[in-house]
This record gives sequence, C-alpha cells and structure tokens, in this order.
Amino acid sequence: MHSPFVYDLIEHVLLDKGPIDRAAIIECPDIPLSYENLISRIAAYYGYKIILSLPMGNEYATNQEIDMLLLKSVKPTEWAGLFNKYFHLLKNEGAILITGIHTNTEHTKAWTTLSANEQVKMSIDMYGLGLLLFRNEFKEKQHFILKY
Repeated sequence: MHSPFVYDLIEHVLLDKGPIDRAAIIECPDIPLSYENLISRIAAYYGYKIILSLPMGNEYATNQEIDMLLLKSVKPTEWAGLFNKYFHLLKNEGAILITGIHTNTEHTKAWTTLSANEQVKMSIDMYGLGLLLFRNEFKEKQHFILKY
C-alpha cells in the first residue's frame, strides 16, 4: 500500500469490528447492513458531523459547509448534477460517498466518470460503496479498489 491515507482507512475503519458509537450511526435501510456500518464508521473516524444525505424530501438550499455528501439510492444519471450542485459546500477534508456504484453497468459507468473528475484527488472503490476525496494534501490523483 503506497498511500498512508488508504492504509489508515483500512486499519482503522475497514478492519474495525468494534461497536459503532450510536451517535455516529447513519441509517441507510436500502443498502446492506455491512455498508451502512461502513458509512457510519467512516463518518465517526473522520469526525464528519455535518452530513447531507440525498435524496431527501426537501431541496437542500444553504451555504453551510458540509463534511460529507452521501448519495444513497440516487439514480446514476443524477450523480454528476448533485456533485456539481453541492461540491462547493464540502470542506477540504470532506468526502462524497455513493452507494451502489456497481449495481449495473449504468452505475459503473457513472462511477467511472465521476471518479475521473479533475476535482477528485482520490477515489476508493469498495464495490458497494464509492468514496471520493478532495484533500489538498493529495498531490497526485489516485484510484484504489479495496475488497470489503
């Protein structure tokens, strides 16, 4: 493993089997529990407190910075539009998580396109979940595929 960030993610999030702090649990009833737990562990480990989870009933209209944008059960044709609409709200350490990135070929194609976006500094493919990062300290664009 060449990335300290990814190594840390594997060691402290993916391999962590301990209990999840109840305050950090993010409910996603439409995805497998293992991925719901993974999302919660990511949010807890990186201290993501302000999370915008889409879709939601009302349109989110604010200029408040967010730590994480979670796209769950969103049609892949909408991913790029939501990325463009909410990217400016993400903090430098923030992330975008997308569920179901390999549900079918349409999802895989949309994931590949989004992870290739020039603003994305690191993409991590965990099969059922994709993680996009934008940290300024990542000097080169990197893509990882992790078994989860």
